[in-house]
Amino acid sequence: MGERIKGGQAVVRALEAHGVDVVFGIPGVHTLEIYDALRDSPIRHILARHEQGAGFMADGYARASGRPGVAIIITGPGITNVATPIGEAYSDSVPVLVVSANVEQQWAGKMLGHLHDLKDQLGVMRAVTKWNDRATTVSAVPQLIAEAFRQMTTGRPRPTHVEVPLDVLRAFGEAEVTPPEPIAPVAPDPQEVQRAVDAIEAAERVVIYAGGGAVASGAHQAITDLAERLGAPVLTSIMGKGSIAEDHPMALGNLWEPGSPVEEVLRSADLALVFGSKLGAQDTEYQRMPLPSTIVRVDIDPEEIGRNYTPTQAIVADAALTARALVEHLAARGVSKEGWTPVQVADIRQRARAVAWGAEQQPYIDALRSAIPRDGILVTDMTMMSYVACRLYPVYEPRTFFFPAGYGTLGFSLPAAIGAKIARPDATVVSIVGDGGFQFTMQEVATAVQFRLGLPIVIFNDSTYTAVKEAQAREFDRRFIAVDLVNPDYVKFADAYGIPGVRAESPDALAEAIRAAAQRDLPTIIDTPIHFEY
Repeated sequence: MGERIKGGQAVVRALEAHGVDVVFGIPGVHTLEIYDALRDSPIRHILARHEQGAGFMADGYARASGRPGVAIIITGPGITNVATPIGEAYSDSVPVLVVSANVEQQWAGKMLGHLHDLKDQLGVMRAVTKWNDRATTVSAVPQLIAEAFRQMTTGRPRPTHVEVPLDVLRAFGEAEVTPPEPIAPVAPDPQEVQRAVDAIEAAERVVIYAGGGAVASGAHQAITDLAERLGAPVLTSIMGKGSIAEDHPMALGNLWEPGSPVEEVLRSADLALVFGSKLGAQDTEYQRMPLPSTIVRVDIDPEEIGRNYTPTQAIVADAALTARALVEHLAARGVSKEGWTPVQVADIRQRARAVAWGAEQQPYIDALRSAIPRDGILVTDMTMMSYVACRLYPVYEPRTFFFPAGYGTLGFSLPAAIGAKIARPDATVVSIVGDGGFQFTMQEVATAVQFRLGLPIVIFNDSTYTAVKEAQAREFDRRFIAVDLVNPDYVKFADAYGIPGVRAESPDALAEAIRAAAQRDLPTIIDTPIHFEY
């Protein structure tokens, strides 16, 4: 039997039933019923300074923890503000639940002048979510939140949205809140596994390519075991960094680019095993990556598995379960291969790193890596040093490198790092961001201060939108426009918040500043001047 409670209480009870321990948001008059219920809940609330920040924080929390992040968002402008981070989460396959209010049902979408009117709130969120719906009664609230979690934790993880109008939040009704039933990951078809094993056994040289789905499913150990058994080098997408430790003898990381020595591996392989990757335009340079003619693709998303590169064999299943099944069947048959030796892979890796795009910035990447523990998290932004890090920053464990890969959203890093630090308070979490991107969400420093998060915030500062200026120099004969910035003094900015602020003038100074900042219980602004040639 259900309990007679208000709609706002039903929201919070349903979140508790699904194991939610923290939510991110900003209260507004339309969400006060939810916030009043949170007063009596063990759920921790993290106060953002902008709904975009709240969405990115929930995203960072989900990437770091592997559990869905939750954002509580007000009607109208709150929804349009959060749509950007939810678009990022959708593009990068991150499970984030948005719970929003709306005006009373009888007025929704009619634009009669009610506060925070939005013509089609569900339509706005439909564009950036896997699933979204409106609760029309109190009893529907826990049912829809349960469905939102089911959608996020089955198949491809992506964001969801539940809208609860004001009249439902305020009303009393019968609501039955039950714990979720365990959901098992999708195992591969045994016959498909046997087919894949047959193809692997017939191949001479196998290469493995791992994407974000490999990280999300926890496939790193099974992929490592496969690589060792088959002598198979492992390449990753940006989202796949961490699916094998990049100091493993068979790891080539995200080092492929046109003309890279990594192409020696791809062109001499006769079979590619692809785990959890869309093989998208950015990672493959618009399908210029020379994969072998035989491709076995493993992906949880049946709509994704045939895109970009047509597979010889498609296995719609969990990447970790499939990789483990392949290891077990290959072992049972006694199949192993020499493939490439660790010496050969090390040579290719070294040569590829030396000629990789942005290699001249290697000292800064080395400084970051030396200052961040092996299990520490680096949260990057859309900035030149982050692009270099995607290639050259070695990642050793899954869920320790975050990049806004698909949507490519400026301002992601700082709030996402806050969410990651909330999820893993004992881990070193470092945010790197350009001076332009920092100003998209720099107000979220206040959240890090309020909740006393020991977060090093590295601002790579050259007073310009560097990537855009470089493109104008290259493609428009240096006809620069609207790219140079007037920045505040970021050390004084830190002082205004009563937190440490330092200027790191060299890679060694940067490493030292990060180590010191990681020991504090407040954020530290590390202003790092850099220079790029145009």
